[in-house]
Parts: sequence; C-alpha cells; structure tokens
Amino acid sequence: MSDATRKGSDPIVVVGAGVAGVMTAYALAKRGVNVAVVDALSGPAEMCSRANAGIIAVGHAKAWAGPGAIGAMVKAVAGRDPSVKVTRLMDPALWRWGVEFLCNCLPSAHQRNTDKLQRLSRYSRELIAAAEIEMSLPKETRHQGGLYLFQDKVQFNTYVASIEDHGDGSVEVLSRDALIAREPGLSGMSDRLVGGLFSAADSVGDCQLFTQRTAAYLNHSHNVGLHFDTRVTGFRLANNTIRAVKTNRGEISCTAVILATGVETPDITRPLGFRPNIYPIKGYSGTWKLTDPVGVPTLPFVDETELLAVATYNGKLRVTAIAEFAARDCSISEARTLQIADYVRRSFGNAVELETPEFWAGLRPTTAAGPPYLGRIRKFDNLWVNAGHGQLGWTMSLGCGELLAQRITGDQTSLVDVSATVAWLV
Repeated sequence: MSDATRKGSDPIVVVGAGVAGVMTAYALAKRGVNVAVVDALSGPAEMCSRANAGIIAVGHAKAWAGPGAIGAMVKAVAGRDPSVKVTRLMDPALWRWGVEFLCNCLPSAHQRNTDKLQRLSRYSRELIAAAEIEMSLPKETRHQGGLYLFQDKVQFNTYVASIEDHGDGSVEVLSRDALIAREPGLSGMSDRLVGGLFSAADSVGDCQLFTQRTAAYLNHSHNVGLHFDTRVTGFRLANNTIRAVKTNRGEISCTAVILATGVETPDITRPLGFRPNIYPIKGYSGTWKLTDPVGVPTLPFVDETELLAVATYNGKLRVTAIAEFAARDCSISEARTLQIADYVRRSFGNAVELETPEFWAGLRPTTAAGPPYLGRIRKFDNLWVNAGHGQLGWTMSLGCGELLAQRITGDQTSLVDVSATVAWLV
C-alpha cells in the first residue's frame, strides 16, 4: 500500500454516505487507510438507501435492457403498464439515457451486462455476511434465501424455460403447493399464485440500519471522519490530480476522491468535463407495522407478475414498487401509493396495521446498461467513481467498495470487467 494512503496522511474522501459510500469506506478503513466520508444530508443512508426493500436480491440481478424491454417501454409510454410510469417524457436526460438503453437491448449486450451484475452481486453478498461478523453487529440480516413469485402461468413457464436453457443450478423451481409449504406466510395470496422460484443466494435486512451501524463502527473503531451537512461545491486541482475537496464548510485535503453520489454524480462531474449517464428512476415504498408475524412471509420475495418486492424485518412489512421516469421529482403520488396499499390489503390485510402505513419515494441511480460505473476516471490520477447501482445498491454495495479498495491499495483484484463500459473510465 502506498504511503499516501496510510493513516496519518491526508484522507481518501468518499463523497456520499449511502450504503455504497459507507461500504466503500469500510473496505478502505479495514486496510488501514485514512478515510473521510462527506455527505450533504444529516446522516448516513438518507436518500436511496433509506427505505428500499432491504433485499439482497442476487436472484434478481439481471440487466433491465434486453430484447423484451423495448416492448415494455412502449407500453409504459402509452400508460398501459402499472409498474412502469413515464411522467417526464420530454426530459432531455431521459432521451440521452434512452438512446443508450436501446443500444444495450441487443441479446449479446443483455447477456454481457447480466453476467456482470450476477458476478458482482454474488461476490458482494458473501462479503456482507462476513462484514456483520467482523464488525460484531447484531446479526439481523437473514441469509436464508429469497423467493420469486408468479401469478401468470405462461410467464412462469417462460421464466423456468429460460433458467433451464442457461443451466442455472442455484435456483429451485417450486409448484404452488411447494411454494406455500416452503413459505406458509404466503397462504393469504395462494389463490393467485401459479408457482415460484427459490434463490438460496438472497438475503434480507434493514439497509438503512445496517448502513448507520457501519458508519458508527467506522467512526469509533477506525477513526473515519464523518462530515454530514457538508455539501461538495468543487475541487482544487493541480494538473490531473485532485488536491482538495471544496465544501460549504471549507476545504478537505485529500489523497484521492471516490464519488459514491448516486443520481447527483452528473452534477458533481459536469464542471470536470464529463457526465456519467445516470438517470434517477423513482421508486416507491410502503411500510406497515406487523400485527401477526405468522401471517406474512419470513423469506423476502419479488412478485414477478405485479413487479413488487416484499420483505419483513424489525416488526414491519416493507413493500417497494414502480419505476417512474420523472426526472428529479421526489414527490409521492397518491395513485402510486394506493397501488401498493391495495396489494398489501389483498395479500396480508389480516397481518398488518392497514391504517397507518408510511410511504416514501426515492431516486434509484440507474445506468442504461445496468452495471454500475466502477473505476478510476481516465483524465484524473486520483478520482474514482462508484455510482449507478439502480435497484441493486444494497446487493452490490460491499462488493463494489471492496473492488475499488483493492485497486486503490494495490491488492489483487477479485473480479474484473464488472463495470458499465464507457470511454472515460478505466
């Protein structure tokens, strides 16, 4: 490891205290690197990591852009898809993103991008399980697998055939009866189900709580500086090297900078001469208090027909849904929340407190290809990016952080070729 990254030198500054940024700081700090984390908000995991599904969804790690996505997007633009909404069609950023998305819908590109997501997700999942033990955190993340449910027979059979064609032995196909036997908490919706899949690689937990606990551990055990309510305003440069991060609270001298800044990444990098193609796809979640834990599933699941993700932890039921192309709008649409509430009422109405849900909307930072941007910016010696994880931020968080830490400190890299491919990144 270079002396420039050791304790006592200027820190590596990680911009962004979501799960991706905090887990990047963890991967660096455990190698003895001096690290500072900077975030404009008042604490860790206050944006996209705040109220997500909480599912480490290895079984759902596949690129959205693919041959079937074109028809789905046309349907969404026409307003005929309840799970995908386009409310800012004339947004120039959406058109820029959309053109690249279409280029990645070719079968070869879809397979390549899905392979990257699968390798990165599986690698990361194992690291997260180990990190809980290393940090002596409460073992509240459950690593017993996850389910993928189907309400449409044709859809189910097509999905099963695609798995058999690719020889994926990590996924178990379940009939409806076998599904209910595996997870009795699904009994309330058994009349709608035709079958499902079990992915042993999946996990579930409270992403925000895990991120907050990790940040506290880093601050206490590794003296990682946590700078909240601190907004980045620019950088002090010397040739192709960043010497300091400028903020509303003054400069922070640094040996390197890592941008784990989600949807705000293009805003930060535009003055530097490049703009990552990350689009903010809005997702919604609803959280209900459990009144009968037996009446809800223990295993997390994704309903592949209605396209919702459902998980239980810490005495609550969390349901996430909808991909809305609405630019930077974070407002909560009543029509969208009613859609989620109706699903909960139909499926688990006798097991939750229906009258007092908490709704949230957040922006998923999504690349057109699917994999995140992960690596060093070509034109700078010490500027790195870790952004664009879409709906898989919790799933890929520690894997991405570990791979960057390996490269920065000169360790052998565990995985290669898992980033979205762009000319400005190495």
